[in-house]
Amino acid sequence: LLTDDVFNFIFRKGPIPENSGISEEVLKRMQQEFRYWYPMDLRVSAKDLIPNHLTMALFNHAAIWDEEPDMWPKGYYTNGHVLVDAEKMSKSKGNFLMMKDTIDKYSADATRFACADAGDSLDDANFSRETADAAIMSLTNEDTWIGEIIAMDDLRTGDNMIFMDKVLQNEVNRLVRATSSCYSKMQFRDGLQKGWFEMIIARNEYRSFCQDSGISMHKDVILRWIECVIICLCPVCPHWVEKIWQKLGKDGLAIKAPWPVVGEEDKMLSRQAGFLRDSLKNFRTQVGKAKKGFSSVKVIVTDSYPQWKVDTLLWMNEKYKENDAFTSDFMASLKAWTTTNVSDKKQIKFTMQFASFMKREVDDVGTTAMDVKIPFDQKAILVGSKAYLESQLKLKDLEFINLDTDEAAGSVPDRIVQNVSPGRPSLWIS
Repeated sequence: LLTDDVFNFIFRKGPIPENSGISEEVLKRMQQEFRYWYPMDLRVSAKDLIPNHLTMALFNHAAIWDEEPDMWPKGYYTNGHVLVDAEKMSKSKGNFLMMKDTIDKYSADATRFACADAGDSLDDANFSRETADAAIMSLTNEDTWIGEIIAMDDLRTGDNMIFMDKVLQNEVNRLVRATSSCYSKMQFRDGLQKGWFEMIIARNEYRSFCQDSGISMHKDVILRWIECVIICLCPVCPHWVEKIWQKLGKDGLAIKAPWPVVGEEDKMLSRQAGFLRDSLKNFRTQVGKAKKGFSSVKVIVTDSYPQWKVDTLLWMNEKYKENDAFTSDFMASLKAWTTTNVSDKKQIKFTMQFASFMKREVDDVGTTAMDVKIPFDQKAILVGSKAYLESQLKLKDLEFINLDTDEAAGSVPDRIVQNVSPGRPSLWIS
């Protein structure tokens, strides 16, 4: 009964076989069922099968459906072996983990968390017991904190958003998009990095800013963060997520909730947030190196580059406009330009370093990085963050001077002025 003609009809849309003893209705149902499941979207296997089994499977599909390539496999995903704490599992070493024992010890979600963090490439994945332990603590702490936030009745409301409200909203937009991209490529470690670790960092920064500034967090902003972070973590830790979902009073199951709809990342806002973040980091270093006993600390900013940097940025703008991008010979062209236009050999080195840095800035935030004047008010951001900066640096009575607009600029020593550039303020400690 199961002749070549029968298989050709079911698998290859051949003519209905004659004298098969199988009714046409059954044959068509068999064909429809096969076509429902095929082609396979994804096949998950091990890397050691790539040169034999998986390759031959592709050959077989190509041979059978030579006139119908849409029936070939859509994708393969292969992985390496699993290590435990960077060592091969071995009963003699006592590091052999069985799935049930691991779940009993760490819980299902912490086990899944450590597996997601173990790695996604062809390299051997590393299941870290330390990561599983840390996941238990992290999930427990966030559960407690989210419960406290839900119970708060003094969170800010309304449309009046402060700078860091907008920064956290923008970070959520960026990270949700990045997490979605990682998951779509089955890059679960990177997805966990974006959708959990970096989301936590963004929240911590926002929380510290509000606490140090004596301002309550904004209810809509922080609840939106909570909803997005749990949906981002749902593929990895579904049980924990469902618990938080119920705490939020949401209907149904989180696993059935749609992926968060977010806006595009505001690159300029990201740049402004990075400016504040980098400034604080540099200020910490300066305060740490300062001699004890100082009585005055002033923050010095400037909106203007020295002429040699302006010339470099203008040249970069011209090179970019030629192709709406920097070409692969950018560094060679830069070297030729500096040789012709910069006479001081030491200055050539500085010019090359500056152009290389600004090229990376363009890749991150777009062509606004090549503006000859910084496209946002540095002083306004720092002044608006005064209480936060004073708390973080353990200082009092910070003052702010713009070298381009303030009368007090004339009192700033040259040694301080030389250390200031657009986007990189400096402290004058005296």
